[in-house]
Amino acid sequence: MSELNTVKSNGTLQTIDGKKYRGYLQADETGAAFYQKGKTEPMVQWHYTRLHRMDNIRRGGTTTQVTVILKDDSRYIFELDHGLKVYNHMDKNWADKPVVARTRGDELHRLAELRGEKIQVKKHLIARRHPNRSIAGDIGIYLLLLIFGIAMVFPLVFLIGSSLKPLDELFRFPPPVWPQHPTMDNFSDLFVTMGQSWVPFSRYLVNTTLITVIGTFGHLVIASMAAFVLAKYEFPGGKTFFAVVTTCLMFSGYVTGIPNYLIMSRLGMIDTYWALILPAFAAPIGLFLMKQFMEGLPTALIEAATIDGANRFRVFWSIVMPNVKPAWLTMIIFSVQGLWNTSAATVIYSEAKKTLVYAMQQILAGGIARTGQSAAANVIIISVPILIFILSQSRILETMASSGIKD
Repeated sequence: MSELNTVKSNGTLQTIDGKKYRGYLQADETGAAFYQKGKTEPMVQWHYTRLHRMDNIRRGGTTTQVTVILKDDSRYIFELDHGLKVYNHMDKNWADKPVVARTRGDELHRLAELRGEKIQVKKHLIARRHPNRSIAGDIGIYLLLLIFGIAMVFPLVFLIGSSLKPLDELFRFPPPVWPQHPTMDNFSDLFVTMGQSWVPFSRYLVNTTLITVIGTFGHLVIASMAAFVLAKYEFPGGKTFFAVVTTCLMFSGYVTGIPNYLIMSRLGMIDTYWALILPAFAAPIGLFLMKQFMEGLPTALIEAATIDGANRFRVFWSIVMPNVKPAWLTMIIFSVQGLWNTSAATVIYSEAKKTLVYAMQQILAGGIARTGQSAAANVIIISVPILIFILSQSRILETMASSGIKD
């Protein structure tokens, strides 16, 4: 092969693991290869038929970053002294490259880049997602969203502000949203009041945490396993059972309170933690949510895993559960919110087994002198569900990994 048909440039190679190597990239009519400094054998080599995509970014002068992606998903990034020359040579000899529609603006940008001219792109202040909608319409939608956002966050801000207000600001009219002289006295007074009880504050906290963790975990496991069977297997009575679960969603906890109490009483579980934990296992919202979400999971994934020799539990744990993570994270939020905020006054009588919310309610019954402590107690109670939601909101809103697979 003639040297006239060979182009090379000194530079560095960065692999997908982040490692960098000094050397030079050489391209000819059939392919390209990168030679590490001081080596005679190529470190990376490919034929043009293996190419999937190439990109280049002008760094200034003759320096260019060239990215090469092969059909086996291998990715190489080159920082080359004469990268544009090497890129154009490979692009010219790459016969089966993908056809990309180019606009007149794209072609003018390419020619300007070849001449070394600086391209100035006019950026709009607002990137419009819907070009068929007027700017006035965009502004109206954003204003409406802003109003609703303020209305939703205002109670939380007001509650936090109330917990930081001294007594003279708590009873001021009209009440200020945020205190002029913030103080932590309400929180310190709250812990002093809780410390005067013959049951330590930590005991209430441990009771609530124990009930919430065990109840949420059991609800997640039982609801997920039942939903998997209902969504992906057909058996006699399956549709009837799900119809009963859907009907149960119409009844609130106040309606089922008496039946739950009678059942727990017959089982001898009144005044125990199980009086709260077992009903949480059977909450219908989790089964309904997981079943509806699992129905959208492609059956091809389950069939492929079964063919590979995975048993049903392995399919459930390794294939199904990772792909329905948004659903079970949402279910965890619902379960934690319900169990953390329960007072359990109807089924637990021993003071040492009471929950945190019950203890806070006793503080609220102390009269207007404990208004600041009540606000501080409410902040503590709502902090855990809010924190769990903040930590998991990105997972809840993400799309399933298998959304592109179709049966």
